[in-house]
Amino acid sequence: MSESSAASTNPAPGQPSRTICIQLPDLLAVCAPFQLRTNRHCKVISQASERWLHDCRVMLPSMKWRSAKVGLLVAACYPTADAPQLGLIADVLGLLVYRLDRRASGTPTDDDNDGIFSLLSDRLSSAAYRNPGWYIRFRKAQRAFMEAQCETRAFEVGNLESYVSFRRQQSGFLISLEMIAYAKDLRLPENLLSSEKLEILRDCACDIAALSEDIVSCAKGTPIDPLNVLSIIESGSLEDALATAGHIVSQRVNAFIDVERALLEGLPTDTSEKENEGIRSYVQGLRDWVAGFVNWLYETERYFGEKGSEVRAFGWIFVPVNQGA
Repeated sequence: MSESSAASTNPAPGQPSRTICIQLPDLLAVCAPFQLRTNRHCKVISQASERWLHDCRVMLPSMKWRSAKVGLLVAACYPTADAPQLGLIADVLGLLVYRLDRRASGTPTDDDNDGIFSLLSDRLSSAAYRNPGWYIRFRKAQRAFMEAQCETRAFEVGNLESYVSFRRQQSGFLISLEMIAYAKDLRLPENLLSSEKLEILRDCACDIAALSEDIVSCAKGTPIDPLNVLSIIESGSLEDALATAGHIVSQRVNAFIDVERALLEGLPTDTSEKENEGIRSYVQGLRDWVAGFVNWLYETERYFGEKGSEVRAFGWIFVPVNQGA
C-alpha cells in the first residue's frame, strides 16, 4: 500500500495548483477474471480489530478506522479464513496501514526490525510455533518492507520496471501475500513456494495491486505514482501516463492467467495430491487477494473520500496538479 495515498493535496508554497477532470482506467473490468468473494466474518472481525487498534492507541492521522475499512479489505482478500486467522490478519494489515499513513503525514515512525508490529509479538509467536516455515517467510517480507520504507525518500526513478520492482517491497504487499498461507494453514515446502512460476504469479499480483493503487492515488495528487514516473521517463501527459499504467495492469493480469494455466496443467504426478492441492489453494488465494484489493480501492475512503461508488460507476475524478503541469 502506498504511503503517499493519504498525503495532503495542498500545493507547496509558491506552487499554485489547478484541478483537471480525468477518467481512470477501468481497473474493475481489467481485473474481472479474478472473482470477488467476501468472508462471512467481515463485520465481527472489522469491529473487533477497530476496537483493538483504538485500545492500543493506534490512530490514523488522516481518517477514522471505520472510514479506512481495513476489515473489509481483509474479508475481501481472505474470503475462506476462519475468524481467529482473519482477526490476526486484520490487525497485521491495520498496523501496516497505520505505519504507511504516519509516514505520509510526516509523523516519525519506528524503523527497527519490529516497529509497530511488536504489538502483535505474542500472537505472531503462537503462529510461528504452529507453522515455523510460514513465520520465516513472513519475517523476511517484513524486513524487506522496513528496509524499503527507509529507502523511499532516497529512491530515484530510473525506469518503470525498477519503480514497479521497488513498489513490491515498499508497499507492504509481500506481507499481505504471506498471510495467504497463514489464512489457509498451508504448509508447502519452500522449494515449491520459491518455484519460478509461483514467483511470477506473486510478482504479477503485487504489480497489479501497486499500479492500481497508484492510479487511484492520483486523485490525491501524490508525489510518487505512474503520472510522475511515466512523465519523467517518457515526457507524456497525465492521460498518457494513466493509459500506460492501465495497460501494464492489463498485461500483468494476462501474464498471471497464462502462468497460472501452465502451472496448474503441469503439476507433477509423482508428488502427493496433498501438495498439488496446496498449490491450487495458494494460487486461488492469490486470485482472491487481487480481486479483494482492487475492489477495496473503491470502498475505502483513503483515495476517493465518500465518492468511491461514483468513481466505480463512471471513472471520472478531479486531479490536483501544479500550475503549468
